[in-house]
Amino acid sequence: MLCFVTRPDSVVMEVEVDPKANGADCLSQVCQRLGIIEEDYFGLQYSANKGETLWLNLRNRISQQIDGLPPYRFKLRVKFFVEPHLLLQEQTRRLFFMHVRDDLLGERQQCSPEQAVELSALLAQAEFGDYNQNTAKYTYQDLCSKDLDTTTLNSIVAKHKELEGSSQCTVEYQVLQIISALEHYGVEWHIVKDGDGQKMMVGIGPDGISVCKEDLSLINRISYPIIQMATQSGKNVYLTITKESSGSVTLMLKLISTRAASALYRAITETHAFYRCDTVTDAVLMQYSRDFKGHLASLFLNENISLGKKYVFDIKRTSKEVYDHTRRALYNAGIVDFVPRNDQDAQNSPLKSSDNELNCNSCEGLSCQQSQALQEKFRKLKEALLCMVCCGEEINTAFCPCGHMVCCDTCASQLQACPVCRSLVDHVQHVFLPTCASLLNLTVI
Repeated sequence: MLCFVTRPDSVVMEVEVDPKANGADCLSQVCQRLGIIEEDYFGLQYSANKGETLWLNLRNRISQQIDGLPPYRFKLRVKFFVEPHLLLQEQTRRLFFMHVRDDLLGERQQCSPEQAVELSALLAQAEFGDYNQNTAKYTYQDLCSKDLDTTTLNSIVAKHKELEGSSQCTVEYQVLQIISALEHYGVEWHIVKDGDGQKMMVGIGPDGISVCKEDLSLINRISYPIIQMATQSGKNVYLTITKESSGSVTLMLKLISTRAASALYRAITETHAFYRCDTVTDAVLMQYSRDFKGHLASLFLNENISLGKKYVFDIKRTSKEVYDHTRRALYNAGIVDFVPRNDQDAQNSPLKSSDNELNCNSCEGLSCQQSQALQEKFRKLKEALLCMVCCGEEINTAFCPCGHMVCCDTCASQLQACPVCRSLVDHVQHVFLPTCASLLNLTVI
């Protein structure tokens, strides 16, 4: 079964999966080809019949969720946003940047005029490099998606000139830092109607739920601790909220379809669990429904059978668990995680050197990650083959009778005891080992 997955940079990836594959099979293939370990931050979006934008449930079959026949079309998007310093992979930061850049150009993210000027300059530096007077004006107009007055244009030019020499990686990280401080960072918006039929925007974010007008002006902000219960019935989602004076009230949110209501219900539960909990509880992880065939089977056979089982929620780890899982995976792969702070740090970082670059254009990321691990292993091997006394020559002798091989000829001839076990040396035996140069020449990277 063929799936077309569009990345945030508009590149379309072809993914072939089994006809009975779950959503996770498709996402895992995409992340594997991009070399991404932090898979839990991402999801696959698709459009339903009434124009709703929905998240593909990764634990259910793809064919049971999408109308029509393959090939199916999805968008790779960031589902859970976190602070940029918590992102441990350069590939992940790159996808986060492309996502927020798309939101900025589509005017789906609000910021102050000062922040707009700084972000325009940073986006220009990331997209086109250092300031060029011949193309600057057109560049800024494309990035800002609107006409610029002379004062604003001059401000952007001045900011852009200050960024001369800044690397793309550093500039992208600065953009993420600015965006992450904005009010609506990481908020997923849903179009709803209240009990009176008034159209509103409901934003589900890390700290709670924002109820806004169509222009995103705030009406009410609901924090997660005061939500007693969230339920869904048909096209409606009901929130029972604790009030200090009147006990509790129920807020009804009406959506365009049952699927859209399910998406809002899922977003509330999954977002709360991801950002606010230490671990995903079994009540969320294992909540499922059954289709008609599955109901019959569970009645006559066993409730634990998987036939007809459809998971309601789709979350495996919380934000803390994703971070810990990624650190362990990177450590086991021999990769040093690094978050760039400035160009000087980026130059000093082992992940930013030309020999160890993970984010190259010659492959899709996985082979780069393997190359990084191999290079780290050969670096340690090279150090292990150096004389532990002078640290300049390669090991080529063995002490007898202990057998330790830790020195070169010159240093071994001057020692009467082994520097490892301190046993007396009867004599020194010359040995022939592969040189570091010949070992390193065996690698094909």
